[in-house]
Amino acid sequence: MAFAESFSVSQSALSPSVITLTDTSTGSDGSITSRVVYVSDSDGTYLTGDGTVDYDVWDWADASIDLDILTESTAASIRVDWLNSVDTILYTVTDQYCLAQYAKNFAYYLVQQLAQTFNIIQDTSYFSNLAQLWTNIRGALNAVEVADDISAAQNCLNRCTEMETNQAKYF
Repeated sequence: MAFAESFSVSQSALSPSVITLTDTSTGSDGSITSRVVYVSDSDGTYLTGDGTVDYDVWDWADASIDLDILTESTAASIRVDWLNSVDTILYTVTDQYCLAQYAKNFAYYLVQQLAQTFNIIQDTSYFSNLAQLWTNIRGALNAVEVADDISAAQNCLNRCTEMETNQAKYF
């Protein structure tokens, strides 16, 4: 069976700084000996585990790799290259992702506050700002899912980060 390259990306609510890439490729190619991962933000800055090179090496023996590279919600372009023994690219896949777990965690924290302090419902600015936060999260996700637009997604995520950083002003 021919090799069909693909990968998936996920984040955990418990560790939003970490993204997990899982190789979901099918088929086989005996020439493949390694993979490398390039993660760049909407400004083109590479995000790596050690910060010294533009990529992270993904050991061929590992089905997945955890990259602890985020400090806030980030829209990113992620490329995986499958290489042979002399580091020639045999296959490559690039896709855009909205890594919004920090913003989602903050939104959930705010919902917990609603459950614990029921009279917050009376605070229209709280609800209005919560709606703005959620709209920006959904806007970021839609920008990537519908248009592969990480720039628009990052603008939405920046508004989420602003609201979280200055939550006393908004909530």
